[in-house]
Amino acid sequence: MARDSHPTRRPTVPAAEEILGGYFPVLDHGFVALVDYMGTDDSVERAARVSYGYGTRKVSATRGLIRYLRRHLHTTPSEMVEFKFHCAMPMFVARQWIRHRTACLAEGTEVYFDLPGAEARGRRQLYKLSIEEIWQRFQPTRNRRPDKQRNPFFRRDRVKRMKLRQVDEGTLAFQYTRIVDVYRNGVKPVFRMVLEDGKSIEATADHRFLFAGGWDTLRGATGVRETGGRAVWRHDDYFVHVNGAAEKLDWDQIRYKAKLVRIARFEYVGERETYDLEVEGPHHNFVANGIVTHNSVNEYSGRYSLMPLLFYSPEQDQFSLQSATSNQGRAPGSVSPEFYREAMRRWDEVRGRAADDYGWLVGENVARELARIDLPLSTYTQWYWKIDLHNLLHFLTLRVDDHAQWEIQEYGRVMAGMVKRVAPLSYEAWVDYQVMGDKLSGAEIAALSRLVSADADGLAARGGAGLSNAELAGLGLSGREIRELKEKLVPREVPDYELDLATMRDPQDVAAEMDRAVPEVDRG
Repeated sequence: MARDSHPTRRPTVPAAEEILGGYFPVLDHGFVALVDYMGTDDSVERAARVSYGYGTRKVSATRGLIRYLRRHLHTTPSEMVEFKFHCAMPMFVARQWIRHRTACLAEGTEVYFDLPGAEARGRRQLYKLSIEEIWQRFQPTRNRRPDKQRNPFFRRDRVKRMKLRQVDEGTLAFQYTRIVDVYRNGVKPVFRMVLEDGKSIEATADHRFLFAGGWDTLRGATGVRETGGRAVWRHDDYFVHVNGAAEKLDWDQIRYKAKLVRIARFEYVGERETYDLEVEGPHHNFVANGIVTHNSVNEYSGRYSLMPLLFYSPEQDQFSLQSATSNQGRAPGSVSPEFYREAMRRWDEVRGRAADDYGWLVGENVARELARIDLPLSTYTQWYWKIDLHNLLHFLTLRVDDHAQWEIQEYGRVMAGMVKRVAPLSYEAWVDYQVMGDKLSGAEIAALSRLVSADADGLAARGGAGLSNAELAGLGLSGREIRELKEKLVPREVPDYELDLATMRDPQDVAAEMDRAVPEVDRG
């Protein structure tokens, strides 16, 4: 793929530049493209050795440091490297993928809605809901009888219809969007950003806000980090957009616009439960605690654009029955060709009907946000995903594992190949310690120490030593832990996630394929 050469002062890697902007196919209609990256292995080292400048270390020293950091789980330096991907995947894969959002808001954050009745009277009436309360309302309840709901107004469907405040990124005028979903992302280190007007918000350092110069993470814009339990940052004047004042356009028209407010300080508040919202586009932002904030993924919006009618169909060797030993796994082996053909016939029938209905509805000018609601989970969606190296490797550790769903493993393998080109030393350490390595419990170490002795001269097998299952159980290991320990000790084949450059596609070809899959009613 031919590329124009543009001089740059930022660190680059020739192997990464070779694939930048290229689209690698995944499954039958999916893809992953590395849109951009910031930083290399050198960036990890410089973050760990602040006193060193460019070109003052040997590759061997860099490799040794990166392996030390990975081995001892010192992950902050690897957060200095960032990736931006463009991905297309079936919706059921996207739902698994989205669990790995890293840019988060802390519990207690209040999300800003406007009540529709007040707007009809020509004014705005603010209504706030905490982000954890929204998450609670999105969870299924055991008793769905309306008369048994404690507060039916705030059930999931009601919250999804509420008018969420959002900023038009072109005009900075406030408009409305809706919540698509809400995610609880676990306990993470959180910073409090305090503004000069008294507003404040608690978020992870990689959460994005609308700064004066555009969207950026807290860390990217200000360098904020935790040191000794305190927040430190590059002291300068930083401004973010917040709720603005009313602007009179005509005698009967008022527009509300965002305004800039200076950041007064940061505080490190420790580890907190975190959440994130997914909102409808085209602008994937919303107002929380009076501050314009972003969700961490920009997904293709079926509310504003027609959906490409592409559906995922598994090959026969990946079509299996439910595992008898795992509630979320597939039984080894494939089904008969006859059974597979019948399943595909039924799927094709459902998908064909869904595609026809969708085309008819949009052809009749039904709102696209309604026309799309019965498209199946096999429909392909797309998003842009920005993530740092540390959290990307955490995602990949889980998703290239043999126990992960096969479809998402395929995406993980391609993205791992991209990491290999951007940060090869970090990739090598990750494969060695996370992919090929494993954690040992205290009981497992006690068991192994009975079999192997260690001294200044090295390791030695204890003569004739052995441990039965009963003896392992006596050390406190359950039956499942005994099975897993045995699995950990089975030699593993080192994976090689090398990308096949022969499969890399031009972005124009991919865009044309997506365009052909859009219903004909969209063509002028």
